[in-house]
Amino acid sequence: MGRKSVEKERKELDAKQKKWLKKVLPYFYEHGVHKVTMDQISDHLGISKATIYNYFKSKEELIEAAVWLKLTDLSIMKEFLFNDELDFIERYYEGVKHFTTNLGGLTTEYLNELKVFFPNCWEPIQLFQKASVENLMQYYQIGIERGIFTEFNIALMAQQDRLFFDLVTDAAFLAKHNLSLQLAFEEYFATKFNGILER
Repeated sequence: MGRKSVEKERKELDAKQKKWLKKVLPYFYEHGVHKVTMDQISDHLGISKATIYNYFKSKEELIEAAVWLKLTDLSIMKEFLFNDELDFIERYYEGVKHFTTNLGGLTTEYLNELKVFFPNCWEPIQLFQKASVENLMQYYQIGIERGIFTEFNIALMAQQDRLFFDLVTDAAFLAKHNLSLQLAFEEYFATKFNGILER
């Protein structure tokens, strides 16, 4: 059911709605989504509640659309992974860098709030996570078949990426280790492709 509502929003979103959602997402990241009211959203966007309700029937529908918009942006990783015009390793670098650096705001707290209070938003997130792992597995399989990578367990490798993505949504971890999303990705990429042994 949640998946259908997100699909519906995909068809209806126009440039104005996308602009509002991009502006409201950082507000949700900072203040959460459960306790934020439509009055607060209206004030933040600088438009009337009546105008918002002309485009979104409810706060939940607005949040679902905002989640879909974020997932759409993150899904660009797939375009990089399977872009034959790019060097094979560059595909991973550009795709996973885009994914990682655009996770900003998607903290564990924010995601847990969606899971608990907005289950219709959580279902597409789970489906997206599963699809992302499958895309990475396919990328690794192609690399093995082309002789670019040695043989390894592609499921294990893709889950390692998934765990990395989960880790960088932990704002406390990033702060404790003085890491930005960009730096965390660069360290991860270097270790993954260059290893940790001195040559």
